Amino acid sequence: MRYNYPIRVSIIGVGHMGGLHARKLSKMEDVSIEGVWDIDESKAKNLADEIGTRVFKSFDDAVGYSQAVILATPTKTHGKLGLQIIERMRHLFIEKPIASNEEEADILVGLAAERDVVLMVGHIENFNPAFVVAREYIKNPLFIEAHRLTPFRGRGTDVSVVEDLMIHDIEILLNILKSDVEYIDSSAASVLSETPDIANVRLRFENGCVANLTASRISLSQKRKMRIFQQDCYIGVDFDARSVEIIRPADENPQGEVVKMGNYTLEILRPEIPNADPITEELKYFVDAIKSERRIDCESSLSALKITQKILSRL
Repeated sequence: MRYNYPIRVSIIGVGHMGGLHARKLSKMEDVSIEGVWDIDESKAKNLADEIGTRVFKSFDDAVGYSQAVILATPTKTHGKLGLQIIERMRHLFIEKPIASNEEEADILVGLAAERDVVLMVGHIENFNPAFVVAREYIKNPLFIEAHRLTPFRGRGTDVSVVEDLMIHDIEILLNILKSDVEYIDSSAASVLSETPDIANVRLRFENGCVANLTASRISLSQKRKMRIFQQDCYIGVDFDARSVEIIRPADENPQGEVVKMGNYTLEILRPEIPNADPITEELKYFVDAIKSERRIDCESSLSALKITQKILSRL
């Protein structure tokens, strides 16, 4: 289905992420924000006034006046609302996780294919410029360690920290390893909310890689780092600082700083990271997919949700 441009977009859900998406989209030339909708009318009006758009009277109006929808509502609503949006043949960008359970997620993906609309899940770290650069060096990881820690903010507690934060790292692992998980060991604790606020998970993949993941939303400071170990190479990614460090044996023409470690001569590379905004980049990817009539593969999003469900079932 071809559209005239700019593409008409509605924002449904104007919380933290919905607001961020709206502000980024309002600056894109090939997008027109037709309006916003939220069950909290005052929040919707404040955002609409800020970005210069209208407040829709209903969910149906928000869907009806759009060609594409940004759905940033609580996870428990993703299945029901996403289904209604896709049934009306609107392209859909949905915040992670894709749904609250496997069955709803499978239905959304299947219906999107049947209706021939673009469905994209907001796994923002795929567009973090540090990770984009690091991917060029990732070959066959043997061991991966990730820490994703944030202070308690009181939002997102309708789901566990596994679904809220750790899912980012799980989805990344599935993308880079292209291997199924064969073993899961997990532990977690609920400290300030009714769902787990801190969790540690060990995953073993069929290709032999082992990953140790820690996620917390009750830390005093924020940390989003991943360390990747592979044959003759270490790759450190700092998602917050947007920096990458690669340590590997130095050859005859080293490209980075040369250091000695025992009998080994190593080089440390710190590649330049582009100044790119991850949210803007993922929204551009969504809009470009609509313009080029290109479907987006949601397999890693589906698999990440299924793994989080398996993790939670073992707690």
